Amino acid sequence: MVRIRMKSLGRRHRPFYRICAMDARTPRDGRAIEELGHYDPMSRNPETQTVLNADRIRYWLSVGAQPSDKVAAILRRHKVTKPAPGEPWELPKPPAAETPAAAPAPAAEAPAAPTAS
Repeated sequence: MVRIRMKSLGRRHRPFYRICAMDARTPRDGRAIEELGHYDPMSRNPETQTVLNADRIRYWLSVGAQPSDKVAAILRRHKVTKPAPGEPWELPKPPAAETPAAAPAPAAEAPAAPTAS
């Protein structure tokens, strides 16, 4: 299972986080599958405080990645996706293609009637 989590960087009293797609079994600051943006809570400029790659985040959500609670709040704040309350973060799956009903096997042709000569 893939989770979208914040990887802690920075130093003491100066936090900085990378928003990453990570395997759920990896540690918090472990190896990431892909970096999707960053969050700098100490930045005074709102435009540089959070930088997100929205297209890649939507992709990871569409394949079943689940954001952590903090990342979900950031995504809601930046309107990357906005699920209804109580709905999962996964994007709706397209309807399954209908399989055509099994066509009956062609009937064996009856042998031609013998002709009188």
